[in-house]
Amino acid sequence: MDVIGSAPEGPPRLPRPRRAGRPAGAARLGPLASIGRRGALGLAAVLGAGALVTLRAAAEPVLPATPDRPAPASASPPADLVPQFRRPFDRLPGRTPIPAPSRTGRALRGTLPAVGGPGKAAAERSAALVLGRYCLEPRRYALSLSADPDWRSPTAYALRLDRSYDPLAVRLRLEWTGRSYAWIGSPAQLLSC
Repeated sequence: MDVIGSAPEGPPRLPRPRRAGRPAGAARLGPLASIGRRGALGLAAVLGAGALVTLRAAAEPVLPATPDRPAPASASPPADLVPQFRRPFDRLPGRTPIPAPSRTGRALRGTLPAVGGPGKAAAERSAALVLGRYCLEPRRYALSLSADPDWRSPTAYALRLDRSYDPLAVRLRLEWTGRSYAWIGSPAQLLSC
């Protein structure tokens, strides 16, 4: 007798009989067997289509960028690379509206209402006015100021409060005009806050 080719000792094993009324693959489907494979796939397709329709309805429309006027090639990047601004948020209740800025090269420049003489408090309030125009939730940012001794040209840095490891959110350069501060900032930073 060949030991390697021999079968195990004992009675031969017979296949288990199938239960009546249940298809062969139904045991593997579990709860899906009750509604059937086609029903489950159809239900998944309907739910997926419904989710897609809901996402499309909730998304804001994407409008093509249209420049107001053509800019010289050396002054700013092409119009399709310049981010378009959302509506200003300084019209919301509890915020002070500020004048619309002008575009100078790759920066935005604007004026601010008078909030006091040149000093730390006035510079901080002026930077908060700019954040109030461009940030939906300006309370999510902490302002840090660095200035020369007379506070005539301070720089304001806005940092996220909820994630201290994030990079700088917004950098604003403030300049005293004799009556109030004027500001200069990056459109990309202001758009992302």
